[in-house]
Amino acid sequence: MKENGDITFINIISKILRIFLLVAFIAVIAHMFLGIYMIIDGTSGTLTAVENSIYSMVDIIVEDSLLAIVVFEIYKSIVEFFHGQSDTIVYVVNAAISFTAREIILTIFIAHIFKSIDFYEITAFSILIVALALTKYILGQSKNSI
Repeated sequence: MKENGDITFINIISKILRIFLLVAFIAVIAHMFLGIYMIIDGTSGTLTAVENSIYSMVDIIVEDSLLAIVVFEIYKSIVEFFHGQSDTIVYVVNAAISFTAREIILTIFIAHIFKSIDFYEITAFSILIVALALTKYILGQSKNSI
């Protein structure tokens, strides 16, 4: 009886987390469309304003697309975890790689705006990407050897 209650509890938590992540995914997509609409709505006719609007649009699309990927990777990880499959750590590592890549791209966009780049921040993100990629490689190798 206790085991049945545990399974029910796990299923409820799984559903709640998946619903929250789907809401987050939809919110990211809605944020992207709202941002694009506001940029288009607020663009004046000067060349500089159009250039800034295009840059802002690319920034919003890239930022929100990468965030959507991170949310989707976490969603896949949760689904796999609650179904008892062993590849969940790969999804977590993929989400971490996607999130770190997103942060690198955002740092580069900020550097474009402020005309300066934080070398240490980019270096730290790069080291993190290499560490995560190495982790994913090792996980793949250990899975192949089983």
